[in-house]
Amino acid sequence: MEMARKVGTFKNFVAGRASEATVVNAFEKHSAVLRYLGAIDPTGEKLQNSYKINSTKHCNCTIADVEHILAKYTWAKEAQKKMAKLKEEGKPLPKTFNEIQNLMGSTPMDVGRSNLAKSGQISRNALCPCGSKKRYKRCCGAS
Repeated sequence: MEMARKVGTFKNFVAGRASEATVVNAFEKHSAVLRYLGAIDPTGEKLQNSYKINSTKHCNCTIADVEHILAKYTWAKEAQKKMAKLKEEGKPLPKTFNEIQNLMGSTPMDVGRSNLAKSGQISRNALCPCGSKKRYKRCCGAS
């Protein structure tokens, strides 16, 4: 993570258009959350909501931050697997972040929004994670 912090091309992965200080703070928050949760479950597959809530207190962030960080981590793991498969098949590898997004079919933020909605940790007044630009209570959260 320390070396990745120095690479300017990761700005799109973190927050789109952002200042260098914002990117550094985001990477520090990401590494703190991943270290904390990695000590509990190194694979990240069996994390319970209580662990995520504890990580919010430990790392001084919100549950949405934790969900987005985990989504980016799992998205990056899946992207790495797909790229390894492409390399094994002898196909050309993507060269830009947009090509990787096209390969994956989604962005890390899309995955984070859907995970947040599935976990039930989204506010009724927040924008709906489906992307409709409606409030959650008026869209997917209407019951």
